Amino acid sequence: MDNLNGQTERHHRIAVITNAWSSEFLNMALEGVRLEAEKDCTDIFVFVTFNLSGGTLGDRQAQQHIFDLIHPNDYDGMLLFSNTLTSPEEHKRVRALVEEADIPIISTEVRVPGTAFVGTSNYQGIYDLACHLIEQHGVKRVVFVSGYEGNEESNIRKGALEDALKDHGLTLMDVMPGDFGFYRSSLEMNQWIEEKKPIPDAFVCANDHMAMAIVSSLRNHGIDVPRDVIVTGYDQIYEAQVSYPIIATVAREWQEMGAMAYLELVRQIGDPDPTYERIFGSRFVPSESCGCEPDEAAREFRLDKMRKHYAESNETNMVDFFFQEMRVAMAQADSKERFHEIADDTLGRRHFFGNDYCLCTEPPFLDLDDEEELMKNTGFSASMDVLYERKNGSSAPLRTFDTRELYPGYAWEPGRSNVYIFAPMNSSSQLIGYLALKNFTDILYDLRFKRWLNNMDALLVTTRQYMIAQRANSKLREIYMNDFLTDMYNRTGCEKVLFRRIIDEKAAGNEMLMLFADINCMKVINDEYGHLNGDLAIQVTARALRKAAPANWLFGRYGGDEFIAVGRIGSDRTIDYYRERFSDELTRIITRLKISFPLSASLGFCYIRQGDASTIADYINMADASMYEEKERAHKEMEKLKKKS
Repeated sequence: MDNLNGQTERHHRIAVITNAWSSEFLNMALEGVRLEAEKDCTDIFVFVTFNLSGGTLGDRQAQQHIFDLIHPNDYDGMLLFSNTLTSPEEHKRVRALVEEADIPIISTEVRVPGTAFVGTSNYQGIYDLACHLIEQHGVKRVVFVSGYEGNEESNIRKGALEDALKDHGLTLMDVMPGDFGFYRSSLEMNQWIEEKKPIPDAFVCANDHMAMAIVSSLRNHGIDVPRDVIVTGYDQIYEAQVSYPIIATVAREWQEMGAMAYLELVRQIGDPDPTYERIFGSRFVPSESCGCEPDEAAREFRLDKMRKHYAESNETNMVDFFFQEMRVAMAQADSKERFHEIADDTLGRRHFFGNDYCLCTEPPFLDLDDEEELMKNTGFSASMDVLYERKNGSSAPLRTFDTRELYPGYAWEPGRSNVYIFAPMNSSSQLIGYLALKNFTDILYDLRFKRWLNNMDALLVTTRQYMIAQRANSKLREIYMNDFLTDMYNRTGCEKVLFRRIIDEKAAGNEMLMLFADINCMKVINDEYGHLNGDLAIQVTARALRKAAPANWLFGRYGGDEFIAVGRIGSDRTIDYYRERFSDELTRIITRLKISFPLSASLGFCYIRQGDASTIADYINMADASMYEEKERAHKEMEKLKKKS
């Protein structure tokens, strides 16, 4: 099978689709996949989102563009961690990929039409939990805290609870919506208490996150768990096992399930079987939140968390401090190249994302020239920038790459299994790009990945805003110091830039020449031919002066019809040379534009040399005096012509 670079190799590539908010599930299920993949040198490509059902539509849409990178038939098989997907849009995207694919696909925990299925018996664990609460703790009044509306797993757990209650002659007291999330469950629990609804004997939650939220809200209202009410969860996540009380929950065999899903997927390569199904068991784990004593392993697990608390808290703080410092450093960035330099100096001293990773960004993001294209949010471009890359712990050059490569420069490494992780970077609906990591799966197994992604997104957006502000300030300075009619420095620009150059060049010992031009009979042009022609006369004279002097000179419109040009002078250039060039250029432009009114200008000069005591005002006066001498000669010539005519 050809790899993404067109090379023919004999090895497997497996795509994994997941929502990384389910970090506990990833910890176990992906580890099961990874450990088996190592045995046959399979490369794993993990595509993750951080979608939440309560997030904004723009954010969800931007996140889901990570699925656009997946071309199913580039892989030998695909694993869908469907139970982690949180929104209808994600499920719709996944189903579209399934329809496009001609490879074996296995879905976990949630059945997807056209795919094989590996899952857990959601029913048995909850049924056993309910029987335990009723028989061991005398529970009669039960409220179920549900997941997303219509979620299959949540519905099965609710059904198992209702069956256990029915088998004991009881009925479900009520259902509280929780959406599988801490925040929504907290709000609902607070409202329940504020409305003075009766507190049941037990809240049975569809997952541990909601159970922890219920415990927290109850405690804030002076209601103790488990003394006043029992609370249980589902999934046996890390956080629920290090809390107080330890949450009574239902454990699943996720690592074994991940390993089995991978092995079955490999078995089906070349012969897909979408009818395959394997169900793993679930088991109730009693603990403190239901009034039972936790086992010794659970106690030790919580103690170990306490021992590590300071180090983990310190690491989180240091990451936040680092990104704050980096945002300050990035205030100096005015281009992609400068961003890369600063990133090399800052990110290069940290290994938050491991030794191998790439920041892949949309080309317009830091180009700033195509805001409309950037805001379209239609997916990733065919070619993207590798804005920053670490390769084997060292910085790699700034470059572009074909997005179809996914991981820039990807190539299978014989005898090795690598895991590549792809996560979208966005700011609300604005798609920035994606972060690609190699062999750093540990980062997925807690929420630090999301924290670091948020920091990186904020850093990139802030840098872009700095660059936009710098560009705007530059344009404002240009407007402030430039004459709109001639695009030369105006009087302010002359004082801040042109005169400063004179002082610096003089101090450096460089001889300079100042040219001072003035339009002859400007009042006559304005009075007899109108101010529009007067403006044209100013523009033409300014253009002729630019053409007459070297391009590296500085030019200014010093007054209404007065112009300055300043620069170093070569030993073979005289004032007569510049006067002749100025006159020739002016005549050429007048002829080309077919100007019908009389237009001429006089050119004065002065030399600027190291050691002379003259000031800027002195030089201007000398050049102005020289110009008036030239103007007098011009006027005399004009009078002679009038007399002859």
